[in-house]
Amino acid sequence: MFKIYKMKGEVSQMRKTLRKIISGMLALSMVFCLASCSGGNSPSSSSTDGSSKAESEESGAPEGDVTLNMLSHTYAALEYYADQMKTKAPEGVTVNAEMTNYTDWQEKMRLNLASNAASYDITYITPQDIAEFAANGWLEPLDEYVEKYWDEYNFGDIPQYLWDAYSYDGHIYGIPSHQWAMILFYRTDLFDDAGLSVPETLDELVADAEALNKDGRSGITLTLQASDMLMVTYQSFLTACGGWFWDDDYNPTFSGEASLKAIDYLQKLYQYTPDDSSGYGNNEATVAMGQDLAAMTMMQTTRSSSMNDPEQSTVVGKVAFASAPSLEKGGASAAIWNTAGYSICKFTENDIDTCFKTIANATDEESSIGGADSGMPCREAALTDELLAERTDYDAAWKAIQSGATLRPTIPEFSEIMEVSMTALSSVLTGQGDAATAMAEVDKEVREILDDAGYYD
Repeated sequence: MFKIYKMKGEVSQMRKTLRKIISGMLALSMVFCLASCSGGNSPSSSSTDGSSKAESEESGAPEGDVTLNMLSHTYAALEYYADQMKTKAPEGVTVNAEMTNYTDWQEKMRLNLASNAASYDITYITPQDIAEFAANGWLEPLDEYVEKYWDEYNFGDIPQYLWDAYSYDGHIYGIPSHQWAMILFYRTDLFDDAGLSVPETLDELVADAEALNKDGRSGITLTLQASDMLMVTYQSFLTACGGWFWDDDYNPTFSGEASLKAIDYLQKLYQYTPDDSSGYGNNEATVAMGQDLAAMTMMQTTRSSSMNDPEQSTVVGKVAFASAPSLEKGGASAAIWNTAGYSICKFTENDIDTCFKTIANATDEESSIGGADSGMPCREAALTDELLAERTDYDAAWKAIQSGATLRPTIPEFSEIMEVSMTALSSVLTGQGDAATAMAEVDKEVREILDDAGYYD
């Protein structure tokens, strides 16, 4: 049901790693400075009695007080699980949680890990990041700990497709906390006033965006920032149009028929988005929807709760949710599926068992049920019929997942591929290039990346 791409053979990471390190030399010096100024882990978090990490792990418990440092992306669900990590940490363990936006998290984590820094013990993670981080040897394999604590934490309550998503090259590298899918947010009052029905196709989505683009309000807002944000939107439309980034032999298809059709829909919708939408990430699109600046958005379910929060929204009670439209009625939803969780940094100086239990405590059944309001749970115990009946956003997401919503590509080279493709796509959307020409050039560059990595050997 889920399309999860694996590596083709053993591929080299040298080219990608060198590019990252060379391009970020100045930033790396800042990381070293950060590590030295902050002291990395506090003295209390490191062993001072001459015992090794392996010896500490055998006991399964920290010796004395321990401080674990975590770096995380931030939104409601992640803030909840960060709090759970703090309040449910094992005895004698203190968790410091540093929260930032996704782009900053990703770059900071890459630079720290590439320099073998021990500044962080635990990191937020998604499956696409695991592919890159694990391939570079930056994450701790968790197989033995998952097996050791399988019954204690009832890990069998987590569906297999989620364990698959957190696995790379035969090893588990993370514990999932919550999941989501791209769904449609829409203003019920505006739809009623205009006599419109919820769009089921991409053509209907464009027509509704045009009809609702008035009275100082955009017809739709999308995440179009030239980064991970635009990739989510592009992939949603790409798969709805029957496409993927490459064929079964890893030949790039960015200039293929399905991709150009997806881009055409994005170009049509772009004219009905806010003037500055080319810089919109999740936060900006959420604010636009919640502050009555847009009539629709396609957004992750992690953002749905904010629509009914009076502190964040001026349209409380006026936003409903539905599965994202498809190319044709009954076809694949324009949806991307993803999940978030936590991994242990390879270079931690702390006991792995302690780090693992800190994560497991924060993502157990109790926490999963308690966090259902801010993020779609990963635990089957929390995904009850009653819960789904109450949460129309989760119902829409679940339908999208069941209908074939795709996971992000899980190959180590995808971050580099994304940089190339999203820069080109952003230029096309903002009228600075021809789609066919620009994406043909993307195909060439992506092929070079994959060729250098050994995909065609």
